[in-house]
Amino acid sequence: MIKRIASAVILIPIVVWLVIFAKSDYFGIAVLFISLLAYVEWLNMDSAVFDLTKSLYFALAALFVFTLIFYTPFAAEALFFVFIANMIISFKSLEKNALLSNYYFLGGIIYVSLYSFSYFLIGKDNGRLILMLLFIAIWAGDSFAYFCGRAFGKHKLAKKISPKKTVEGAVCGIILGSVFGAIFAYIVGFPIKNGLIIAFLANIAGIFGDLAESVIKRAFNKKDSSNLIPGHGGILDRLDSIAFAVFFVYILILWKIL
Repeated sequence: MIKRIASAVILIPIVVWLVIFAKSDYFGIAVLFISLLAYVEWLNMDSAVFDLTKSLYFALAALFVFTLIFYTPFAAEALFFVFIANMIISFKSLEKNALLSNYYFLGGIIYVSLYSFSYFLIGKDNGRLILMLLFIAIWAGDSFAYFCGRAFGKHKLAKKISPKKTVEGAVCGIILGSVFGAIFAYIVGFPIKNGLIIAFLANIAGIFGDLAESVIKRAFNKKDSSNLIPGHGGILDRLDSIAFAVFFVYILILWKIL
């Protein structure tokens, strides 16, 4: 618990500075760096050696995420290139496990690219405040889900995927995470109703993001994606909820639903 608190004390100010104060290019570089760290965790989930194949997929991930963030109009072409490269790499072996591994690596590129939507979000009206609201709402939601689940959780949310998560904890997290989002919205002068809706939807999306990453860890029999952040696990562990939430909220804003 001490390690967990110490890590939070160090990381939270960095996140706040990046989201609220950093120039957009610096924020984009940070997102790229974090995405690639997360992808290394994804590649290492199988505990196998970091070989040539993994190195090639890392290069593809770097190319695609870099293009997506800094040269967005060419993202479709970059994605097409990644798919073609995946096919070529996969041609070297028709052995089932090797083929499935390659497509698992490809899936990881798509997964970590979701972080890029945080960069797109800060370019929207009030985007920085909305992104900060997402972090606060999900941090609060995750914390309350954990403590409420331990206190009075009885019904398993997804027993095979994440045995410790409960329906009671999830509901508690969604409600209180939404409340904290609304409080933040009030403090910064953002419409409270919009803040409440965004926080509510983000926490629901965050649960799916959490479970999605848990599926991967369960498949590889891993407790954490890495031990990069003392007391918290890895990048994938800390940003699993944010990855889905920021993508979902960005799409709703893009479609002018929010």
